[in-house]
Amino acid sequence: MHHSFIKSTTIIMKKIKDVQKLEQPYIVKSHDIRIDDEYVTWITELKHRYRSAQVRAAIKVNAEKLLFNWQLGRDLVQKKAEERWGTGVVEQLSLDLKREFPNDNGFSERNLWYMKQWYLFYNSENDFEKQQRLVAELQRIENQNIRKLHQAGAEFADEKLHQFGVECPMPFLFVPWRHHVEIISKCKNVDEALFYIDKTIEQGLSRDALINCIKANLYEHKGKVINNFDNNLPALQSKLVQEVLKENYNFL
Repeated sequence: MHHSFIKSTTIIMKKIKDVQKLEQPYIVKSHDIRIDDEYVTWITELKHRYRSAQVRAAIKVNAEKLLFNWQLGRDLVQKKAEERWGTGVVEQLSLDLKREFPNDNGFSERNLWYMKQWYLFYNSENDFEKQQRLVAELQRIENQNIRKLHQAGAEFADEKLHQFGVECPMPFLFVPWRHHVEIISKCKNVDEALFYIDKTIEQGLSRDALINCIKANLYEHKGKVINNFDNNLPALQSKLVQEVLKENYNFL
């Protein structure tokens, strides 16, 4: 029995040591190096700085791509492309862009139609009062989420991003493209769409979480279940940022 106790204690101590090893920063040693606490602190800081730089770069790339998509959709509408060049113009445009940029998977014919639909969704209202409400709601979303966007490394005050915001609404630039496609495809009106834009930024919704919110009709039930729902959503620094990184890794 005494031997069994000693054996059990030894196993437990070994597991504790294994866990402690996992919690320590992993350092790959090269030749002629003396690693001390100062070095470990420094390399940990460098890794954090690099990850932050990756996030900031991805968010800016996301903004650039979204601005491109918005402008392409606008061009299709304002140039009346189908009337001018024929009903096959979007297919031709897709072929030309894919030939020029073969490594980019964003130029399918279907995706180009989504760009046009995205622009039209928020610009089809001729009612001045509705347009004013749209502008006011977008401003509210921007003001409400400035802190969260800073947490994501968005550098919200960046001059170039503000220039983007003049043409493409600023809050749109921090939401991945596939989120936008889900929103315009499944929302019945602009008010509902802006609700999900707001929630995506505020709660850091992944695409799957966004789809579940729309399926659950969260917009219609927001007064009843939103508080409980918010407590179970991921932080902005996790799922949303991961998807921004994933969608934009091959842009350059």
